[in-house]
Amino acid sequence: MNTTAHCIRPLPASETAPASAKEILGTRCRTSIGLFAEWAGALGFPDWFGHNWDGFEECLRTVTGPDESGPVTLVLRNAALLLEDEDPRQLGILLDILSSNDFGLLLLDDSADDLGQPARRMTAAGFTPPPMPEG
Repeated sequence: MNTTAHCIRPLPASETAPASAKEILGTRCRTSIGLFAEWAGALGFPDWFGHNWDGFEECLRTVTGPDESGPVTLVLRNAALLLEDEDPRQLGILLDILSSNDFGLLLLDDSADDLGQPARRMTAAGFTPPPMPEG
């Protein structure tokens, strides 16, 4: 079974995301096509990005943090909607890419109750979800 390692975790209400974090809107990531467009825009993927998983992974490897040398932090707002309208295999592909690349940190920003949804879908996709806050 795969794990999400330390690259994905909830953003507790008591924590503020770094000012340099890039924001991803889960409302725009309900499908893989929406996810590709949202992440490409937020992370500045090059024009040649073909809006597919291979291109996504290749582009993600080039993303760096604010000092251009380190990893980036992403804040996924409305995290419960991430690939909600897709087969769980699509979420599995995304999690595989995120956990196998040293891109940085994805902070899931949503209510504690709503974070249970992506946790269940992560499990269905074969991944161990990060510990979620109590509702």
